[in-house]
Amino acid sequence: MNYYNLKPRYYFGEGAVSCLEGEFARRKFKKALILYGGGSIKLNGAYDDVVKQLQKANIDFVEFSGIEPNPRDTTITSAIDFVINNGVDLILAVGGGSVVDASKVIATLATNRSKYNTVWDYVTNPKQLQQLPIPIISVITLAGTGSENNAGSVVTNLDKKLKKGVHQQYAIPYVAIEDPTYTYTVNAWQTASGIFDCFSHLLEQYFGQNTFEWTKEIIFAQLRVLLKYAKFVIDNPTDFTSRANILWTTSMALNSTTSFASDSDWNVHTLEHAFSGKWDITHGAGLALITPTYLEIRGKKEEWFYKKVEHLGKEVFKVSNFEETILFLKSFIKAIGLPLKWNEFKEITSFDESDVNELLNHSLQFGDESLKETYLEVLNTLKNDI
Repeated sequence: MNYYNLKPRYYFGEGAVSCLEGEFARRKFKKALILYGGGSIKLNGAYDDVVKQLQKANIDFVEFSGIEPNPRDTTITSAIDFVINNGVDLILAVGGGSVVDASKVIATLATNRSKYNTVWDYVTNPKQLQQLPIPIISVITLAGTGSENNAGSVVTNLDKKLKKGVHQQYAIPYVAIEDPTYTYTVNAWQTASGIFDCFSHLLEQYFGQNTFEWTKEIIFAQLRVLLKYAKFVIDNPTDFTSRANILWTTSMALNSTTSFASDSDWNVHTLEHAFSGKWDITHGAGLALITPTYLEIRGKKEEWFYKKVEHLGKEVFKVSNFEETILFLKSFIKAIGLPLKWNEFKEITSFDESDVNELLNHSLQFGDESLKETYLEVLNTLKNDI
């Protein structure tokens, strides 16, 4: 049996934030938290729009900023205490995937704080909840993770330099506001990184050993949309059609339609979490660095994987064979301005054997031990490619 739950309720298009009026009328909230990152929401108009809706509904609110691109356990802890101390009963996660990721952990632990000594205790060993999380409404301003419609959060342990995902079905936002115009001000690097994060989500859901035919076609269709609009939207950041297609694709790429009745392979994400846990690099860019090397190495080790890479190339990239598929993928990454070598990241000033060992240990701690040799070959190949 396969289980499918499509959540949240979406409001998509220019001016979608006005739909908060009806949502606020359905439930009587006393105090909301506006949760956000570095302040870009005050430049793209999202902050002012949300505040107007809260004021119109006579809902008191407080705000917490500073959620990092790779959300840290220390910041999340501060936010949980802030929510509890202020009696918040609604979280408005305004931003990209990192803000939404953080909101799920905050919402969960704010109502179950006594069960866990630290945020990392929850991340590494989530238990059955005693209380439901605080409700979350997401207002998306960066296309990428699709965090607004799935149970996942990824948290960085700042002290240990570890990065791990945690899932909580009850913390999925119940409403998602998606206005493509809020993404107009996202710069080229973040736009490309968000696109490749989505691209990676689709690839990793395709690269399981068993893929339902319907699911495969949904994945391929969304990959084609990304290929069609990625370069254009980077060159034309205020083109509504491009932004809208990218935003909706990123939102639909990780909401269980693209994994329905199928296996997945999340090993590229496992490896990237080691990189961004250690060096705090941009997640989507890290995925772009790792993906071609991983596909090439694993494909040459396992025949079934080789055939899936080749099939992807023929059906989506319109190339003839395995080698051309890898070359096409590298060309796409380069065309949208993302790195193919580690020394293109300003955060990574050196990459030696000790780093390989650290990254490998991190990957094995949270990944697939049977792929140890593949992980090691990928890491060594990336290390030597300068």
